[in-house]
Amino acid sequence: MYVSIFMIIFVTSNLRCMGKLELIMETEQISIYSPKYDGESQSEFAKFLSSNRSHTHPQLKAFFDAILSAIEKIQECGARENLFRPEGGRVKALPMFYTYRRVNRSVGKIRLYCLCLSERVLIIGNGGVTTAARYDDDSVHLAYVEDLRAIFRQIRKIVRQAKTDYDDFDALKRIIESITL
Repeated sequence: MYVSIFMIIFVTSNLRCMGKLELIMETEQISIYSPKYDGESQSEFAKFLSSNRSHTHPQLKAFFDAILSAIEKIQECGARENLFRPEGGRVKALPMFYTYRRVNRSVGKIRLYCLCLSERVLIIGNGGVTTAARYDDDSVHLAYVEDLRAIFRQIRKIVRQAKTDYDDFDALKRIIESITL
């Protein structure tokens, strides 16, 4: 198995480099990565934080705070399924729960899109404010989801070639840390 993983790492490292998955947080329960593309100074998650932390509307602030709270919970207990909104396959969104009294649709909501590979490995993408009912009705949010799906297809292919699975934490980390986007 390890020979296959290292062969795959060698092959993928010779591809044209367009970005990597950067480790942004790690606890005993989880390793959290975010795409960082060549020529950009920030990861997708860092871009999300910088573009959404300064909202002044109480509804948007509440969504942002709920996302940060969910990430804190994920750091404590791992990427449990019940912490995410399902968006199709392994792509999920935060926040799952929203406690603001009533959502004003004209103000919108904030979503952060993630790729849950296992309870111990999470890839956080980007997101932002949307007034659409579904992510595929918003071209920007659809692009964030499609980016994560493309990353998943690449990881899935290597996991299959390596004859491992998503529960093999060490093998999955080696794959994630070696791929180019």
